[in-house]
Amino acid sequence: MKRICLLVGLFCLTSAARAQYRNEYESSIYDRYVTFNVSARYGVAFPMGGQRDYIDKLSPANVALDGEWLFPHRFSIGLKTGYQYTQQRVPRQVYQHDNQSISAVQTRTLTIIPAMASLSYYFADNAAAIRPYVQMAGGGAFVDYTNYFGLLSDQKTGFKGAIAPAIGLKFYSGREKGLGAEIQAQYQNVFFNYDLLKNSAPSLMLSAGISYRFY
Repeated sequence: MKRICLLVGLFCLTSAARAQYRNEYESSIYDRYVTFNVSARYGVAFPMGGQRDYIDKLSPANVALDGEWLFPHRFSIGLKTGYQYTQQRVPRQVYQHDNQSISAVQTRTLTIIPAMASLSYYFADNAAAIRPYVQMAGGGAFVDYTNYFGLLSDQKTGFKGAIAPAIGLKFYSGREKGLGAEIQAQYQNVFFNYDLLKNSAPSLMLSAGISYRFY
């Protein structure tokens, strides 16, 4: 009887060890180690809040670049940057500038180059073909506010604080595939305040592009 119990115990231990070995070595490498993801997207941005008082037109020139460290438990940390540019021309009017009257066509421009850290949570494992996520990013942005009055200009530049929560979706041709696509909706608020751009410069950017994961 003792021998039977001993054999049953050894069999259970062996089975458990084999199952653990299979789980450890047959699961995806993306689920066992820290891996990486990079993405590049093109987007359009809609001005909001105080930015609409300066430029109320859609911005068609936006590029976003992201890099992420993907952790096995569906979290990632990353870095974000890009280039955002928008402009709007106002018909010729008479303006008061530096205590003088100027008759000119006004060209309003705004350039933003963000530099932020991000934290994301994915609703599917790191090897999945479809990976929806939510993201919170914060840091700063270089801002170039330049308002042209004909040949004259009123310029203000600086590095200001910024936040950028987002939701998005990465999708690949199959499980563990490296190259895929990504779409994202991001609300961005840069805390810049000068002249016609009051309080801050918020916008909503919709972007799409390519994503690549690797280890």
